[in-house]
Amino acid sequence: MSTTASRAESVSRQRPLGVRSAVTDSLLITSDVSALHRVQDVYRPQEDTALLVDELTSADLSGLRVLDLCTGSGAVAVAAALAGAQVTAVDSCRHAVARTRRSAADAGVEVRTVCADLADVSETGFDVITCNPPYVPTPPGTEMSAVGPRHAWNGGPDGRAVLDVVCAIVPGLLADGGTVLIVQSELSGVDATVAALRAAGLRTEVTSERRIPFGPVVRSRHDALVESGFLDPESDDEAIVVIRAQRTGDRPGRAESA
Repeated sequence: MSTTASRAESVSRQRPLGVRSAVTDSLLITSDVSALHRVQDVYRPQEDTALLVDELTSADLSGLRVLDLCTGSGAVAVAAALAGAQVTAVDSCRHAVARTRRSAADAGVEVRTVCADLADVSETGFDVITCNPPYVPTPPGTEMSAVGPRHAWNGGPDGRAVLDVVCAIVPGLLADGGTVLIVQSELSGVDATVAALRAAGLRTEVTSERRIPFGPVVRSRHDALVESGFLDPESDDEAIVVIRAQRTGDRPGRAESA
């Protein structure tokens, strides 16, 4: 195994000092509804972003090729670049791509940005792939209150509309020994993500978990989620997890998308 591949697989390297704080100081993590409107059409970093950044920057990223899918504000991409990675950030929203460019410029780092749908991503050989996709279930009849850009968190009826695409494409984009990090809610089928990545030949496990109070989006559709069986009526928080998947052995192509 090459040195780069070995480092991409590492799960215990010490985080470069200052990476986490530099990102969160400039891109505030908040659940305040008004804050979600400050950047047009872009998901503002919140607790799931912080959890993914913490997991990502626990390894030595210097010189690694990192692909950040569904980049949103670019917080994860900028964190990787601050840690010395060569970063490509992808989002289908032009406002998100523009925001990522500004975030990178503000942080004094270089991030290559691409405006594209996930299914159109074809570049391969990445050492690390990160993704914070839209994953909030959107049952039929869900009342869409104005709490920000819907496309940034609406995950379809079961929360897996984007997650399933991510699970299908990332195996074919990884370098040998590469790692995928996906953050999602327990509401959108953690077991399904783990199973899909394992079926693609990746060694997969949940490596981080944090319980957080419901944010404005889940609160705004609480009744619909209860009626659809996603939530207990008395619940007021959810588990957010990071799923880590690593390539070992032979390298398969993309899984077939449903």
